[in-house]
Amino acid sequence: MRLRRLVPIIATLVVTLIASSLQPAQANSTVTIVAVGDVAMSKGGQAKTAALTKNLKPQQILLLGDLVYKSGTDKEFTKYFLPKWKSLLPKTWAVPGNHEYRTPNAQGYRNLISQNSMPATGENLWWVKQTGAWSVIGLDSESLTGATGEKQLEFVQQALASNDGRPTIVTWHRPTFSRGYHGDQTDTSSLWNLVSADKDVKLVLWGHDHNYEQVERVVQAGTANERKLNTILVGTGGADLRKCSTPNIPGELICGKKNNFGVLQLKLEDNGYSWSYRNANGKKLGRQLDSGRVTF
Repeated sequence: MRLRRLVPIIATLVVTLIASSLQPAQANSTVTIVAVGDVAMSKGGQAKTAALTKNLKPQQILLLGDLVYKSGTDKEFTKYFLPKWKSLLPKTWAVPGNHEYRTPNAQGYRNLISQNSMPATGENLWWVKQTGAWSVIGLDSESLTGATGEKQLEFVQQALASNDGRPTIVTWHRPTFSRGYHGDQTDTSSLWNLVSADKDVKLVLWGHDHNYEQVERVVQAGTANERKLNTILVGTGGADLRKCSTPNIPGELICGKKNNFGVLQLKLEDNGYSWSYRNANGKKLGRQLDSGRVTF
């Protein structure tokens, strides 16, 4: 896709918005984050994952889209999502999913973030924030075409350029790569191509498929910039779980409908991060089903 150049005043506003969201990095800081997508529905598992999230005591929460099913209406948010998750919203950042857009203009989701001071950039549902030594960039995988899509790609470029060497997490809802029910979402490759080319990006988070998948991918293979980039899909927040078309792979792919609601716990440090996928099985801190560490 060829990007149209923004007029200088718009570009200046974008840079200003990004710069205002990025505070100086804190030395020797450790931040604990819980991340999960595909959260609430009638007779769903949202109570289990909300309780586990509270018990893990994160400093920040990332919700990876499809916060409520099936259409992201105000009524559904009020009935299914807010009873268990409202107390966690003051420290929550979120991105929208495809189910939010079943309500025109994702208005139910927009109302939620407006009422709870969750991040957006003006009318656009993408944002950049800073926590500890890290940047976190949240994107909208449902706004990829036309002028809005070009505007979002310009935002991504500006956000990455303004990073000033900070390690970065980027998240959007629908995964570019997945072995789950929906499979690869190839229309999101424009986001992936920009994000994976930036050496400061250390982790990409997705939802959408109702399973867990962790893959360390080789990017820019065969070039001087070849490196590994971890992607983690965690769509197990409470919506109906699904089987995958391939068998489970220990430490990489966890699918199936039996007792697999869970959340991802991240511990971000200045020179690396660790992750732990924890099953919401009723125990206070859940049961660890996968874990790992990346240093840089």
